[in-house]
Amino acid sequence: MGSDTPAAVAPTTDQPRTETSPRQLTGGEAVVEMLHLHGVDHAFGMGGFQPLPYYDALARQSTIRHVLIRDEKHGAFAADAFARVTNRPAVADATLGPGATNLVSGAAESFGASVPVIFLTGDVNRSIAGRAATQESDQVGMLRPTMKQVVFIDLIERIPELVRRAFAIATSGRPGPVLIDIPEDVFHGIHDFTTADLYADDATRAIASRRIRPDQATLERAVELLAEAQRPTAILGGGIHLSAAYGQVQRLVDETGIPAACTISGKGALSDDHPLALGLCGRFSTIANEFVRDADLLLIVGCKLGEICTDRWKLIPPTTTVIQIDIDPLELGKVYKTAVGLWGDAALTLDELVDALGDRATLPLPNSKARAEHVERARQAWQLEARASYLSSESPTHVARLLHELRQALPAESIVVADGGFAAHWSALLLDIPVAGRHYIANRGHAAIGYGLPGALGAQLAAPNLPVVALCGDNGFAMALAELETAKREGLPITVIVVDNAALGYVKALQHGLYDGRFISADFLEIDYADVARSLGCWGKRVEEPGDLAEALAEAVETDLPAVVDVVTTRDASKMLPGVDSRTRSA
Repeated sequence: MGSDTPAAVAPTTDQPRTETSPRQLTGGEAVVEMLHLHGVDHAFGMGGFQPLPYYDALARQSTIRHVLIRDEKHGAFAADAFARVTNRPAVADATLGPGATNLVSGAAESFGASVPVIFLTGDVNRSIAGRAATQESDQVGMLRPTMKQVVFIDLIERIPELVRRAFAIATSGRPGPVLIDIPEDVFHGIHDFTTADLYADDATRAIASRRIRPDQATLERAVELLAEAQRPTAILGGGIHLSAAYGQVQRLVDETGIPAACTISGKGALSDDHPLALGLCGRFSTIANEFVRDADLLLIVGCKLGEICTDRWKLIPPTTTVIQIDIDPLELGKVYKTAVGLWGDAALTLDELVDALGDRATLPLPNSKARAEHVERARQAWQLEARASYLSSESPTHVARLLHELRQALPAESIVVADGGFAAHWSALLLDIPVAGRHYIANRGHAAIGYGLPGALGAQLAAPNLPVVALCGDNGFAMALAELETAKREGLPITVIVVDNAALGYVKALQHGLYDGRFISADFLEIDYADVARSLGCWGKRVEEPGDLAEALAEAVETDLPAVVDVVTTRDASKMLPGVDSRTRSA
């Protein structure tokens, strides 16, 4: 190898390096080396001139699998889902200008959902910046509001230091996305790096590697309130997944007898089969809202108490005593008056809380048996009421029937990725998740439609041995359908279920509720999306009758190809949502 050719980087084995002399690397090679040291094994994106040395370095190693995506936004969505399943930072890259600005929706999702994604963008060569260089824009300014922090690398020798900083920011405290913006001249530059330069802090390779706990005095105040409560109820948010506090949640409900509701982001924090699981609370609910309203104490864990889980902040009575646990102290008492705010990691704090409660009170707590019986009666009543919808033979297919058949077709530990809008609302409400964990992903940070298919790509790469299903509205699927080619190229046997109502279903339902059937720009032509899938070399089947669902779903899950099941559902706007949206109710 000539002296003017940089050495290949990112080893293909896990053996420690033995080099003692400086290594001449391009900026792109140094970035790849640092990603490797931080445990990155997948990156998503689309290249351009500015980051070409990064791509060339990726081409000369086998540790990091780069997935070429058809749209940078979809790369961001795929990385977001990959990070959720693994609880490790994922990488999405883009080139200058429109490549970078296409990341905004995906970055906003990761920011709102506290997901650690490293966004890597090429930027204009500083020697020509401000001269109307091709595709130059204030991309950092546009992306900054969607990031936990922006890291601008102005000198090639600072790449190791600043990449370490980006991973530390993304994984510490409340996780979130970080932008690493690198000018063309830094990417293409060459520098001699020493072994001492190239290292990573193992604690920043995954979230919750460093955990904090609340102080003892604050914990004791929470224990006192819980010990005195007669009707305590828990609300579990997405922070349970970030902390992987599944065992602690189950211990809480088992030992104390406190029933638990969940948010859409928190779905899967507790198995829906658990006898004290109340399901979804807020705008869409089966039995949970009754228990939340009646509670004399609410234990809020890892939840921002946003619009949907509180039904536009109307669900929780102002007189309810609130204990809130959150990794972000700014969330404590932000919306509701909080009697005790416990700043700490969900897993550590729940363990300490139950330990201290057991020392103070008899467990399970008073009234727990009666409360458990109340939960069981409410669940049975709901199941009896919902049975007709789950088993409905109406045509077009009722969405509840679709979800019932899907649950029967999938192994318990499958992963379901719900697109934005009504696909998430229906499935979060009616699709039971029988195993605690990240088995249900809904993009609630920004709730952009078009997440489902690329999110399923990321989830499947993160969990290659599990069945992965994307549940999409027809427009959400149409926005991303080119990524079927990506799935075929990458050999990913995802299943996409298109809930096909030939409309912007959520918008049409809201127009129905607000304007008594006056619709505009809400309807599409009838399209056979299964036929579209087959034209891209994938498996596809259109289902027009509910009796054909079971067979179609079984075939889709079993095929080795990416599969699309196009399910024709109601065209009646009054039936498109699983409940009445709070924004359409009379005051």
